Amino acid sequence: MKIRLKYFFAIVSTLCISANNMQAQDSVKVLSLDDCIRLGLTQSAHILRSQDSVQITGAALIGAYGQFLPDLNFNSNYGYLGGSNLLTTTEPTLVNSRETQLNYQLSSTINIFNGFSNQATLKAAVLSKSASQYNLDRAKQQITYDITQTFLQVMLDRKIVDYAQKNLDVSTQRESQLQEQTNVGRKTVADLYQQQAEMSSDKLFEIQSEDKLKNDIILLLRKLRISQTDKYKIGYMAVDTTPLGQGYQSVQILVDTAIAQRPDLKSSELNMKIADWQIEQYRSGYLPKLYLQGGLVSNGGYFNQLYVNGADVLGPQEPYGKALFGQLYGEVALSLSWHIFDRLYNKTNVDIATIEERSEEVENDDLMVQISSDVKQAYNDYLAALQQISTATRGLTAAQQAFYVIQGQYNVGRTDFVTLSNSQVALLQAQVNKAQSDVNLALQKKVIDYYIGKQ
Repeated sequence: MKIRLKYFFAIVSTLCISANNMQAQDSVKVLSLDDCIRLGLTQSAHILRSQDSVQITGAALIGAYGQFLPDLNFNSNYGYLGGSNLLTTTEPTLVNSRETQLNYQLSSTINIFNGFSNQATLKAAVLSKSASQYNLDRAKQQITYDITQTFLQVMLDRKIVDYAQKNLDVSTQRESQLQEQTNVGRKTVADLYQQQAEMSSDKLFEIQSEDKLKNDIILLLRKLRISQTDKYKIGYMAVDTTPLGQGYQSVQILVDTAIAQRPDLKSSELNMKIADWQIEQYRSGYLPKLYLQGGLVSNGGYFNQLYVNGADVLGPQEPYGKALFGQLYGEVALSLSWHIFDRLYNKTNVDIATIEERSEEVENDDLMVQISSDVKQAYNDYLAALQQISTATRGLTAAQQAFYVIQGQYNVGRTDFVTLSNSQVALLQAQVNKAQSDVNLALQKKVIDYYIGKQ
């Protein structure tokens, strides 16, 4: 009976542990490259700031439209006056009064002409809205490229860790064999010591490779603004090493494509137009301004008492409500102003805006040169990556064959340990080179897409 209970509790404990492990695995989310890009585009601080900039320019655009509308103002004052006042304008007169006053004014002003300042402001606001949207598009491309690059680095780290572990397994197995062969006198103790030193080096490489993998995963999650790294796992992806298509065969076509569709270049071109409209806005200060003003005014009052030189002169009044609210009159005015001399204020602003426009033109030209150079350099790197793939593949094939041949020769005593060790190191280096060339080609294709502004 005790034995059965013992087995029962053991089974229950095993099931509980398995359930907890399954629950823990279910709580860990595996992130693919698309998942990482999606999170980066929604959580990146750079993206959030760019989105705020778009909203700000949108609000500024609404404000620019509003400058063409008439304004509406209301002012009011309610008060009670009482006391004696000696008037000496004609003959001395003592007035003692108690009066309730209500004054209010409803006015509106329409801008008829202000030197095209509002028009220039509106044009600049429309262009700023478009420029900020282009900046947001470019920020999304930057985030996509950055996350893709880091994700590919993680894939490369994993491949190197795999090679390092396999290389360490080979060294560990050989050390066990040499230990047995040394004990029976088939191999010298020097080979055993050299193998132990070699395995120590292989273990160090494996530790360093795993550490780099862990750090690069943390870096990727940090770019995604994920702090709880234990709840996420980076998935796997096949590294695409196929060459680019027909549209990527000419570097000049790629340069023309980049100049035609790069969002940051479009934003730069809009900035030049914005600077030009800002010049027009400041030039409006040289012209006169014309406004149409109109409104309703009320100066109502109701006397509670009125004594002049001691005599009650308060006569009939309108009813209280009409006395306060019924005293209305309207006014309409056409206002013209012209600042003939403003101490060179407008001239200074126009000169500064003109210099800023030239600066925008210089930045635009510099950006075009940079785009052309970046695309050409990326294309050259892509062609080199294709050659590296071919070279690394041949090198890996040769290193594998050489290692198998030399290992067989060493096992039958036809070569020494140094030659075997060198061939193993060469094989590991060839494997790493092949992995790096694969990832490098995949990355260079992304680099070209990034530089030409491909969405």
